[in-house]
Amino acid sequence: MVTARELDLLEQSFTGRGEAFFHVSGAGHEGSAVLNSHLVKEDRLHCHYRDKALMLARGISAEMFFLALFNKDASHSRGRQMNAHMSAPELNILSLVGPVGNSALQAVGVAEVLKHHAEKPIVLCSLGDGMTQQGEVLEGIAHAVRRELPVLFLVQDNSFAISTVTTGKTFYSRPDGRVDKFYGVPITRVDGRHPADAYDAFGTVVGRVRTDRQPQIIVFDVDRLNNHTNADDQRMYRTADEILRVQQSGDPLIHLKKDLVEHGVSESELDRKTDEIRAELAAAAKRAQRSRDPEPTFTAMKPLPERLVSRDSEYRGISPGAETNGDKSLTMIEAIREVLDARMAKDERVTLFGEDLEDPKGDVFGVTRGLTVKYPGRVRNSPLAEATIVGVSVGEALAGNRPVAFLQFADFLPIAYNQIFAELGSMFWRTDGGWQAPVIVMITCGGYRPGLGPFHASSLEAIAAHTPGVDVFMPSTAPDAAGLLNAAFESERPTLFFYPKNCLNDRANATSADVGKQLVPIGIARTIRSGDDLTFVAWGNTVSICLKAADALGDAGVASDVIDLRSLVPWDVEKVLESVHRTGRLVVVHEDSHTDGHGAEVIATIAERSPVAIQCRRVTRADTYVPCNFANQLEVLPSFKRTLETAVELLGGTVRWKLPLAAEAGVYNIEAIGSSPSDESVTVLQWFAKPGDTLTSGDLVAELEADKASFEMKSPVSGSVTDTLVEEGEMVKVGTPILRVETGETSDEQNLKPVTKEDSGTPILDGLDAFRLTDSRNAPESRRGAGGQVGIAGIASARGSRVVSNEEICQMCPQWTPDDIFKKTGILSRTWVAPGETALTLAVDACRKLFDKTGLALEDVDAIICSTGTPIFTTPAMATLIQHRLANGKSELMAQAYDISAACSGYLYALQIAYDYLQSQSDHRVLVVTTEVLSPKLNTDDPGTFPIFSDAATASLVVGETRIDGASLTVHRPVLSAMGEDGSSLCVPIGEDEFVSMDGPKVFQEAVKHMIAMLQKACVVAETTVDELDLIVPHQANQRIINAIRQRIKASKDRMYSNIEDHGNTSSNTIPLCLEQLVETRTTGDRIGLTAFGGGFTFAGGVLKVR
Repeated sequence: MVTARELDLLEQSFTGRGEAFFHVSGAGHEGSAVLNSHLVKEDRLHCHYRDKALMLARGISAEMFFLALFNKDASHSRGRQMNAHMSAPELNILSLVGPVGNSALQAVGVAEVLKHHAEKPIVLCSLGDGMTQQGEVLEGIAHAVRRELPVLFLVQDNSFAISTVTTGKTFYSRPDGRVDKFYGVPITRVDGRHPADAYDAFGTVVGRVRTDRQPQIIVFDVDRLNNHTNADDQRMYRTADEILRVQQSGDPLIHLKKDLVEHGVSESELDRKTDEIRAELAAAAKRAQRSRDPEPTFTAMKPLPERLVSRDSEYRGISPGAETNGDKSLTMIEAIREVLDARMAKDERVTLFGEDLEDPKGDVFGVTRGLTVKYPGRVRNSPLAEATIVGVSVGEALAGNRPVAFLQFADFLPIAYNQIFAELGSMFWRTDGGWQAPVIVMITCGGYRPGLGPFHASSLEAIAAHTPGVDVFMPSTAPDAAGLLNAAFESERPTLFFYPKNCLNDRANATSADVGKQLVPIGIARTIRSGDDLTFVAWGNTVSICLKAADALGDAGVASDVIDLRSLVPWDVEKVLESVHRTGRLVVVHEDSHTDGHGAEVIATIAERSPVAIQCRRVTRADTYVPCNFANQLEVLPSFKRTLETAVELLGGTVRWKLPLAAEAGVYNIEAIGSSPSDESVTVLQWFAKPGDTLTSGDLVAELEADKASFEMKSPVSGSVTDTLVEEGEMVKVGTPILRVETGETSDEQNLKPVTKEDSGTPILDGLDAFRLTDSRNAPESRRGAGGQVGIAGIASARGSRVVSNEEICQMCPQWTPDDIFKKTGILSRTWVAPGETALTLAVDACRKLFDKTGLALEDVDAIICSTGTPIFTTPAMATLIQHRLANGKSELMAQAYDISAACSGYLYALQIAYDYLQSQSDHRVLVVTTEVLSPKLNTDDPGTFPIFSDAATASLVVGETRIDGASLTVHRPVLSAMGEDGSSLCVPIGEDEFVSMDGPKVFQEAVKHMIAMLQKACVVAETTVDELDLIVPHQANQRIINAIRQRIKASKDRMYSNIEDHGNTSSNTIPLCLEQLVETRTTGDRIGLTAFGGGFTFAGGVLKVR
């Protein structure tokens, strides 16, 4: 106690001389030191900032106090904390913090972990009388009572909260007098002015807490003998007589000295000891003052291991549609639950704490359902108190647990923000890693759901992102949720994990069951779609909006990067910067409010760091609250309409909207439905109703196909069919009007149906041709120094000799009927290789036919390019094998020869290579060969692939400017692109016993979208438009895909070429097979558009002109 007093005096001296800047006196509070005699090593102490004597008694050195005073590098906080706020992990003294009273919730959290330890440790929570009125102190005491926790609340009552008198204004000293209990906890009063008397009183209460494992409260009456701090002058609010009186009567050192003298200790011995203490303190202060100052630190975060920041570490599971050993895919809610389950099974320190988490409720959204039964006592319902949820969790983490706290809605985050900002975020930083609080706070967030409005539909991620020391995540998909949650556990850093409620049950973005292995590196964004014209950046709910806007732009020939940040703190600056440097245009979309939203941070950072000028826009929630009226909510939050309009305006175009068909009086629009609530799109397989039919409610109208099943759709009304609004084979979104029925009724009930989704209509984009032609990235190739015309001088083909009908397919694949196959594919027959035929024999046959047509031979060819996905060897290349066969032993016939692999886009890929080669060798001839034999790779148990693919080869002679007169078709340089995937959507494997696999719905969507986009890009190169094309030849993948493309670009049937009916899908052969058939039938000057899509994914487009 004497050491504490003398230390105080030295601190006062240093601050008075300007050598230190802040001092908090403990004078009058020294009596708490006697408490230490009743504590054991395993006890945890949350001390009061005037507890210098107690902390010295516990073992903190006087020199550490001076190091803290001078904010030195060797101090417990490396100069970051104010000097009165001590910490000593090695002594189990927890870190003090500026917002006084925060310690109460941490203390009870620590006690949760220690309650059943064999050593029976207790937790001291030392408080000032003023701070007892903090709501979080009252919550802490209440929680200790609810959970029966061994916490000693020591209230050091000096009657002042700085200048405010506290007598009669606390829970233990009320206007009507003192009370003996609070929340049922006994209150023991101890006189801190007489330390000797306090010793026994402390011992009794500590023993009770240790034995009963129940909370106790001590009110420790003391006098504050000095100013609150060196910045205070108590003479302003205390009289001189009062100050003198308490210094004479309330000084514990005076009473202690008197007691010691009475017990036989001489005053001279006490004086000598005091002199020794002064000398030791002076030396300690000198060493501290002359020690090294700290270097500034510019992060509050614990460093991450390489595994958690490396892009190579990412594993998002097996994509839906791929082989998953029979395990079902998991939605976001299921993936989160499974990760929590796996972590709880692996680590008994993992606990869950929040409102309504326990079974049978298992969280209001069901995230924790079933975990209570599996892990008794480790999934706990909290009170309706968000500060308690986070504060207690911080305490548990300080005691070694791995708590996961749940905030039911992001709107309630501000209630817990004090604990997040002052404790969770700062703990590692303010203790230099001495104490760590790796709490994961799970936060349900966001709008876009009818029935939710203000205080149940906010996101508030900007507040979180503005908080130092915490990672902030917001996934939009199940694999990202699983991967980021695993990363949060592995990082051992505080994490605010926002998950949008609107994404929880989205089966379109599900993941495989192996969530325990899934990992998303921290601070690494995901590029969902690639393009060079525009960059969208989004997170959470707005990612799907950006994808939809990118789709609409893609239909108009604009290719967009769509980047899902996933991790907001830290965020992937480099990925966004690279994208924007490429596109020059950035649109950031988020549902938090506009002013100071995270989008402003993204745009500001990119603007600061971009070496080139960029154009930027934000689409955000307005600076208001989220309304419950759902139509209003869709206006206030970022919408597809507003996002697309913003992007188009940035590109210099305009958007017109073709409004959805209105329900006229007496007319009912039957909308497409799914087979389950998770379905987003369906395909009309067959109409059973046609214009003029009379329907009765319940009549069958169509057979639809969703992603998992085909099903029958029945009419909800009676009446007469007036229109079928989509064609068979067309895929539409659930909710799209597909059939109009005249009911003859005048009821306006449909108009009373509340809005449940955004339905702005169909966008019609204008003015984007100007963007394409002025953008250097999209300038026509003819303007880039072209070296002359390129043409196709002949095409020939060879097909497998075995003709296989649908009837024969059905004998091998009985799941379908011949009619089923035709309805779903448009194929009646296909050709497969017979014994002795291979991809090589077909290719050689096609080349010989071509030579016969053109009167040429191998020696007239300067290069051979072979596109194939089914080579017979890896080495030698198929092209060299073809060359060898055609040479007939003539070894002197030399020409470059090589293979390319671009799946169904291969012909156009090879054509671009030939085009570029002939720009510098205009007198040369290039032999472009395509050959594919897929039938041996087909699985009779897979009706989605077995009836589709066919075997064929083609050979095309491509010539340059010098030989253009012999060409029948002029070639504009094809445009190529790709969007890499892992093979789960479409795969032709190498192994002999492996089969072609395909995710049909995924391929359908990507094919239609990208084939349209590539056709539009090819038209830009050819300086024409899609509408001006005389004929369009798409890759013959499936008649439904061909129909969908035709319908979307509004082309007539005679402008869309198809021969799939008797050819099947021959992969890279389909376009040259079509050209071989049609070229002699076209008129000079006709422009023929080509577009393709292949596994990988690869995309290509081109334009030919008939000569």
